[in-house]
Amino acid sequence: MRELRNPFFVFIILLSLLIGSSTLTRGHEWGDDFASYIMQAQSILDGDLAGFVEHNTFTILESSFQIGPVAYPWGYPLLLTPALLLKGVHPLTLKLPGLFFFTGFLACLYLWTKNRLTRTESLLLVSLFAFNPIFVKFLDQILSDIPLLFFTSLSLLLILNHKPENPLWKYLVLGAVLFFAFYVRTTGIILLASFLVYQFITFFRNKESRRIILGKSAATLLIFILLWLGTSQIFPSGQGSYLEQLKGLTLAIFKENVSSYFYLFASFFGTALAWTYVYYVLVIFFLIGAWTRFSQDQPLVIYFALYFIAMLFWPEWQGIRFIFPLLPIFLYFAFQGIRFFINRIPGQYRQISQGMFYSFWLVTVGIFLINSSARAYANLLDNRKINGPFDPYSSDVYNFIRTETSADSVIVFWKPRAMRLFTDRDTFMSTECDRLPLGDYVVISKKAENSQVPLEEIDQCNFKLNNVFENQRFIIYEVPKQGTSTLFGKE
Repeated sequence: MRELRNPFFVFIILLSLLIGSSTLTRGHEWGDDFASYIMQAQSILDGDLAGFVEHNTFTILESSFQIGPVAYPWGYPLLLTPALLLKGVHPLTLKLPGLFFFTGFLACLYLWTKNRLTRTESLLLVSLFAFNPIFVKFLDQILSDIPLLFFTSLSLLLILNHKPENPLWKYLVLGAVLFFAFYVRTTGIILLASFLVYQFITFFRNKESRRIILGKSAATLLIFILLWLGTSQIFPSGQGSYLEQLKGLTLAIFKENVSSYFYLFASFFGTALAWTYVYYVLVIFFLIGAWTRFSQDQPLVIYFALYFIAMLFWPEWQGIRFIFPLLPIFLYFAFQGIRFFINRIPGQYRQISQGMFYSFWLVTVGIFLINSSARAYANLLDNRKINGPFDPYSSDVYNFIRTETSADSVIVFWKPRAMRLFTDRDTFMSTECDRLPLGDYVVISKKAENSQVPLEEIDQCNFKLNNVFENQRFIIYEVPKQGTSTLFGKE
């Protein structure tokens, strides 16, 4: 598109790619959602989808508490398959899809703001995300959040630009994009709900176009349903296990979510107290912007409201990554609120106010750029450090289990999906002593503070564990079985 050839936009994209790629490490954080995505992708390449579901069902259901669904939506694993086919379980390569989708998100953000803001404002808004330390750091994760952000932005772009008189093929394309958002992350279904609500409102406002609106909306929905039915015949569903996690919602958790998610938006800027006060001001401008732009940007308001409500009802706290799709909308309406305020300032002060508006965001972009560049530079100096489940201490554990245990051994570990990925052994997580004998080996992390029996309490379990391996980070215990050793204090 011609709009994307803007030299300032191209410069922002290239600089963001440079910083983002320089931030990627050769390791990964210890959260093991990434392991499930990789195993799903590998099962696609191996043609063994049922095998993955079987083994991951064991991990999920046998663990002390549910750590995730039996299977995530298959869209992101599909996106990982080319990188996995090319280099195997190579963290740097597996992070490249996220980097590319982040670039796509920036392009979508620029396209849906360029006609709603001035060019300078659009470039500033894009820069806030292109160089934001949280987003740049998150590119080092093998997770579906950035692809979801791209498909969300693309869907909203298509919905904002759609008109009843548009040709049918545009509605069909929209249906496919809405499905891909859902197939990357289950919360993508909120985009479809938002579109249908928007079309419902449009249907009653445009009496002369009702037949067209109804027919083409039905076409969008039909494509979504056909794609869902088609993929359901190929890929097994494990998303029903999300319902089990919803059972954990309580009134106390809901109240906590209301407060936590409200303040979570402030962390986009930083943790300093000054940013919190900036956020308070932006909330006011956000509300003004959403109110004054409701008729023109109704789909954004609807989506923001539905998504935010959905997050309040989700019992598992996942931090800022869960509100990634809302942050661009929040800042866009904040920009619109500031514009509305400036346009009502007396003429002699308007230019000064506009300059202050630009200067504040330019300084903020500069702070983001310096912080992200410093992180990227430090990472390169550290030779893209290998951390977490890919570090040498972890690799020693995997090697021991692969070579010194039988293929049917069951491992107890605090990050069971990661252990399964690297050892091909059935694994579950246990926080109770009396469930450890369900496994053949127990691997204890010396640094983990949750999701396992604490290291200092492991000797208090009512049976003797045999230490068979130890390094600086981990201890591997063999679990004695009845008839060969003492179990629960009995011969």
